[in-house]
Amino acid sequence: MKVYKHTKTGNLYLKLDEVKNCTNANDGQEMVLYCEYNKENPLKFVREKKEFLEKFEEVKI
Repeated sequence: MKVYKHTKTGNLYLKLDEVKNCTNANDGQEMVLYCEYNKENPLKFVREKKEFLEKFEEVKI
């Protein structure tokens, strides 16, 4: 799994997977599932893939 940094906040996140949105309005939309990096009970998030790639950059840990 890859670690990403939010370009605005500098917070680190672990990219867990790429998934598809299956709601009627956005069926087939590509999404990224990610979570807080290096936390005991990390929060999980989902964001549109295009937006994720615009706001996050991969970092080497």
